[in-house]
Amino acid sequence: MKKATQILNLTVLQLFLCATGATAQKTYIFFYKPYSDSSETNLYQKTLPRFDFKTQYVNIKNADVKSDFNNATSHKDYRFISISGVGYLCPGLEGGYIKYKVGERVFVVSERKYEKYLKKFKSKVIEGTSDAINVDLPPLQSVAYDYAKAYNMFLLIKIAELEKTNTK
Repeated sequence: MKKATQILNLTVLQLFLCATGATAQKTYIFFYKPYSDSSETNLYQKTLPRFDFKTQYVNIKNADVKSDFNNATSHKDYRFISISGVGYLCPGLEGGYIKYKVGERVFVVSERKYEKYLKKFKSKVIEGTSDAINVDLPPLQSVAYDYAKAYNMFLLIKIAELEKTNTK
């Protein structure tokens, strides 16, 4: 009788979760390799839904960066995350603006000290990011920037740890 009650309670809970939309569904973030037109949406999963801009926004906004980072590094994926715009930018690794004597300002895409890491580990680009703004779509660029910056900071720490263990 006790087992039957437990099964009934579990079934009621599952029905409630489905009815309220609170299902444990995997959120996917779509990536591609820079300077390519090939989609790389299946990083570690066997089947994936098709790309949708609004879904990408929601998934990135609700993503657990640390969990995503741990998943990637457990697969020996040490690529940085970049976003696209006029070119590719790895948030957190940018060098900011340099002002020349003549008064001209130039944006430095990556700080010199990170260039060796970018060359060695490469990057993957969050699909759907660009410098084009569409007012009918959610602000994917800003949430993607924040996500990528947090992820890249975790990755820099991990790379520093790897370098320490390799020099011992």
